[in-house]
Amino acid sequence: MMIPFYSSLMELNINLFYFININLQNSFFNFLMPLITDLGTLPFVLILCLIILEYGLFKKDKKIMKLAILGLIALLFPVIITYLLKILVGEPRPFVSLANVHLLVIETDPNSFPSGHTSNSFALAIGIGLNWEIKIKQRSIKLAWFLIPIASIIGFSRIYIGVHYPFDVITGAIIGIIGGLLATKIGNSYLKNCE
Repeated sequence: MMIPFYSSLMELNINLFYFININLQNSFFNFLMPLITDLGTLPFVLILCLIILEYGLFKKDKKIMKLAILGLIALLFPVIITYLLKILVGEPRPFVSLANVHLLVIETDPNSFPSGHTSNSFALAIGIGLNWEIKIKQRSIKLAWFLIPIASIIGFSRIYIGVHYPFDVITGAIIGIIGGLLATKIGNSYLKNCE
């Protein structure tokens, strides 16, 4: 009973992959998605957090420094979990396992599951986004409302460029969200004085 269900899930995963990777191909996305996907790299998100931290130190603004620390804490859980799952699961990337994949980048990491770019992006979207508000027309809105769509586009880009299956991206998003929520919980418990 479990095998047919698993087979159906894998078939859905592959069909969704082909729909995004092949059926949605167009010249505009072919240019844009390889650029967007780089926003989820670990070096990029770490540098972003360090720039926020440096800015907070320069301005002597404890709230901005706290935000950067929350971003770094949010990344810790996803980076560790994603790394371990990639080794334990060892799922080959779509361009290795499937025929006719439209590959738009050079990818050296052989393991597909889960998506590290997606987990990084969602970790920051939640860890930073839930802890910073912006004012629009006298209303305070959590930055997460703007960062989550960006993280989702980064996740989509990973499928579009041919390096991840949809389930890799969904799992990466879940891991990142957990990391962001853990960072928020830790921040609320231990970083209360940084206001």
